[in-house]
Amino acid sequence: MRPAVLRSLVTCTLIALLVSGLALLLVPAPRASARANNKDDRHVYVLNNGLVGSNSITVFNREEDGSLKLQGTTSIGGLGSLVAFADGTQGSLILTRDEGIRLFAVDAGSNQISVVDVHNGHLSLEGVFPSGGVGPISLSYRDGLLYVLNAANGSAASANVAGFKVDDAGDLHPIPGATRLLSTAHPNPAQVQIDPSGRWLLVTEKLNNLIDVYPIHADGSLGARTGFPSTGLYPCGMAFNPAMPQEFIVDDGFGFAGSNGTGAVTAYSLARGSVRLINGPVADFQLAPCWMVITRDGRFAYTSNPDSHNISGFSIGEEGRISLLNANGLTASTPADTFPLEESLSNNNRFLYVLDSRLLLTPPGPATLSGFRIHHDGSLTPVIDPANFVLPFTAIGLAAE
Repeated sequence: MRPAVLRSLVTCTLIALLVSGLALLLVPAPRASARANNKDDRHVYVLNNGLVGSNSITVFNREEDGSLKLQGTTSIGGLGSLVAFADGTQGSLILTRDEGIRLFAVDAGSNQISVVDVHNGHLSLEGVFPSGGVGPISLSYRDGLLYVLNAANGSAASANVAGFKVDDAGDLHPIPGATRLLSTAHPNPAQVQIDPSGRWLLVTEKLNNLIDVYPIHADGSLGARTGFPSTGLYPCGMAFNPAMPQEFIVDDGFGFAGSNGTGAVTAYSLARGSVRLINGPVADFQLAPCWMVITRDGRFAYTSNPDSHNISGFSIGEEGRISLLNANGLTASTPADTFPLEESLSNNNRFLYVLDSRLLLTPPGPATLSGFRIHHDGSLTPVIDPANFVLPFTAIGLAAE
């Protein structure tokens, strides 16, 4: 989303909360045990980003046809925040699979990370740990290493990345030498991401139009930052291509010079720590693309466009080159009064789920979920009615299996 507009709107929203007593909307859905009785791991998780009491995660059971059923909401400790997320971040809630399934969630208002074990849809809080900075907004995990991006938005502190070793019990242990600053104190960063080789850590900086790369050493510590200029303007969410591990695709919230304010998407390769352009920016003719997912087979990428209330699909060619699925950039729509944020793919890659926010309405409205079936040609058709999935207006993170 446009940074000045969104920061102004978020400020107005927070004032409205204090004046009009909208704090009632902060109350999460009734707490319940989040159990599922299905045989397979098929769930969708939402980070509610609670501003009072305790942060929480709501769990939905995913049926074979992509439909969802509420399982319950579980407290995860910590505290959420609106200011910390500014105008678009990716990875506030992530799902990992080692010997078991685990969720990591940011508690941006209390500068913490919640670690949650998952057993057939049942959530068990393992612990809440300091994030190593201020305003954690994005997480990335691989092979026992967890890195967090502390954006420090709205704070006098400086933005940084911090690394932790995760033991079998889910405890986080800070890694000496794994806390590094970004290019400036407040670059409004969007996401942190470990590359598939586990050798490099990437961060997108929106205000400075940079893609930062840090070497990851054998002990998890980080080497010096190298900043690569983003080809597109305002780099936001990114994802690595599972079928081409050196390729990653980035949303360009402001597109590129001459794009008349519409967004774009750019494909890059990461070779020995250097970022190189594959192609793009490819205009999607929509507004403020900020979130990105890529299907497991590496054929399609999808970005959510919050300011135009829709999803743009991209085809990925054999050499990693991207092109629009639809000439006008409109592959699927979310409700007209929503701002689609985080996206997540089911583990069978048949379904795409999107968190639809109403935070910027006056007054703010509850968030909902959209869900789409992914067809063989990349087209999307709805599988759920968003009106049936009401969430706190503060909801920010999404993960699916």
